[in-house]
Amino acid sequence: MPQHGSRAFLRASPEISSKILTMTSETEFDPEDRSDAENGTDGQGSSALSDPLIGLLVDERYRIQARLARGGMATVYVAHDERLDRPVALKVMHPHLAESADFVARFRREARAAARIVSPGVVSVFDQGVIHGQGFLVMELIDGTNLRALLQAQGAFTLAQSLQYTQDVLEALRSAHRVGVIHRDIKPENVLVPSEGPVRVTDFGLARAASEVSMSTTGSMLGTVAYMAPEIATTGTCDARSDIYAVGIMLYEMLTGSVPWQGENPMQMAYHHVNDSVPLPSEVEPWIPREIDDLVASLAAKDPEDRPVDAQEALDLVMRARTSLPAELMNRRADIDSTDDNEQRTTALGLVELTSPLPAQKLPATSQAIVHVSGGIAHAAPQARTRKRFGKVLALIVSLLIVGVIGGFWWWHEYGPGSYLTMPVTDGRAVSDVENDLRSLHLNFQEREDFSDTVSQGNIISSTPGSGEAVHKRAEVLLVVSKGVDMRNAPNLSGMETDAAKNALTSAGLAVGDVREDWSEDIEKGKVISQSIPAGASVRHDTKVDIVVSKGREPLTVPDIKGKSAGDVRQTLESMGLSAEETEAFSSTVAQGTVISQETAAGTTLHRGDKVQYTVSKGPETVEIPTVQGLQESQARAALERVGLQVRVERFMGGLFGTVRSSDPAAGTVVPRGTTVTLTIV
Repeated sequence: MPQHGSRAFLRASPEISSKILTMTSETEFDPEDRSDAENGTDGQGSSALSDPLIGLLVDERYRIQARLARGGMATVYVAHDERLDRPVALKVMHPHLAESADFVARFRREARAAARIVSPGVVSVFDQGVIHGQGFLVMELIDGTNLRALLQAQGAFTLAQSLQYTQDVLEALRSAHRVGVIHRDIKPENVLVPSEGPVRVTDFGLARAASEVSMSTTGSMLGTVAYMAPEIATTGTCDARSDIYAVGIMLYEMLTGSVPWQGENPMQMAYHHVNDSVPLPSEVEPWIPREIDDLVASLAAKDPEDRPVDAQEALDLVMRARTSLPAELMNRRADIDSTDDNEQRTTALGLVELTSPLPAQKLPATSQAIVHVSGGIAHAAPQARTRKRFGKVLALIVSLLIVGVIGGFWWWHEYGPGSYLTMPVTDGRAVSDVENDLRSLHLNFQEREDFSDTVSQGNIISSTPGSGEAVHKRAEVLLVVSKGVDMRNAPNLSGMETDAAKNALTSAGLAVGDVREDWSEDIEKGKVISQSIPAGASVRHDTKVDIVVSKGREPLTVPDIKGKSAGDVRQTLESMGLSAEETEAFSSTVAQGTVISQETAAGTTLHRGDKVQYTVSKGPETVEIPTVQGLQESQARAALERVGLQVRVERFMGGLFGTVRSSDPAAGTVVPRGTTVTLTIV
């Protein structure tokens, strides 16, 4: 990076400059510090003699046995928990961190927060305390190495390994973020790889406790600049999204073998984080698919608002990308050994400066340049000697000119302007035509396929170098060939929960359109009734799919139908989608065909197809007056009352014989039940 860029960065953000100064001095582990355990001294070697803590019983419980490592924040020891008879890791903070009056309180607070994290992917914190005025942590002792050591050994990881390690780290961060703990210093050194099980993340909360002390005392902050989120450099603040950024940088490193910006001083790297977007992994390794590029771009977005809000959302992105990748790519990894070729090319390019032609110089006149001869007196005539020497000089000059011309011609065509060709037009043309043009120019090329919404399948999307640009004749041209529009098959969403349907559309590469609710008698509430694009249909990747979600069965309120015409009631109920269930009854007070009563009360909530029960009047009940003439009074009365009639008696001549002479109304007459019949008794 040019120096003027660094100077501009420092002038614009002087506070960032002071922060980076601390970062350069805070390394995680000192490589020169070899542990007793590694050297096999079992705590009895030179380290034991130089370290007063070895052999000490801490808190009447933890016997320090050996020193593992010493870093910028703490020294790590192997200790034995004599109370529970188990090995533990004891991390003792450096004395300078305890100089702040409130560091111990902060340290305890962060230790408690870290202890709340319950996850198989987090190194457990067992205990904390103070020894000789220095805070210490008691943690789980992990049998294994760390991610940095694996990266150094392998150079880069396979796609499957990279995604699995990323997933494990995010699982650990998810548990931490759920309880409000931010790591603040995610990097390969803080990711331990045990001999069995998922990777383990360590040092939760320690970076925050230490950085708060540094910020309050020196105006600087602690961290690792290669993985530092931009907002930490600019404002000194961070949240869960800052951890996600560091995970994105780690994923880039695991795939490509290096961090996005390397080989520069910390200030320049911080400048890149703040001002530049993280490059795509496929720019380094063209075989890396677009899904991984998109994943890294999302995790390591420069603006925190463009990143996942927490580890859970980031984990969803990783799982989605992982399931969409072909199996044949999962075991592929970057070929880091190609750096040898780069070094050779660098060396070869360095020869250009050495073989460049010298500037043309005007030679002195030969008549005076070669007349002087060292040694004895010449016997030949001066003119003859002059002509002879002139011929030799002339031959030498001609030879030099020929060599110069040949050398210049070679340089011109190998390294100079003559070694460069003009790229033919590539964009939008058929790949076969572009290939023929490149072959005619004797240019090597490789191809990579990608989807395009604007360029037809089989045509060139872009090239590196681009159309009309200069390209060295021995350079390799990269052609990006269109696979056409990225078409996706619409999934079957019917019966899915709303969130599951949205996830299915996203996983299929389609967009969620309008979500509308409607009543359904068949689909339960909250599940998809229908979709605007039929299941299985092939559509563009950016197509929006509208869905209709069930609100459940439509509630229907029973109306008040008492006293209304039975025909009107039936029509009303059927139009509402309700079923009419009539019962008929006689009524002397309600007209025939009118609803007497409703058994399903008005205001009751029903659903489509449910029954409404009610009673309809058949009018008053009628009877036929039986023949009672000639019967005795008691017989006649019983016959009439038996059919529901009332009896009134009129006696003629005192009714001496007690016999019915006539009835009014007469026998055979149809009258309403309850009608009074008058009997004439003689």
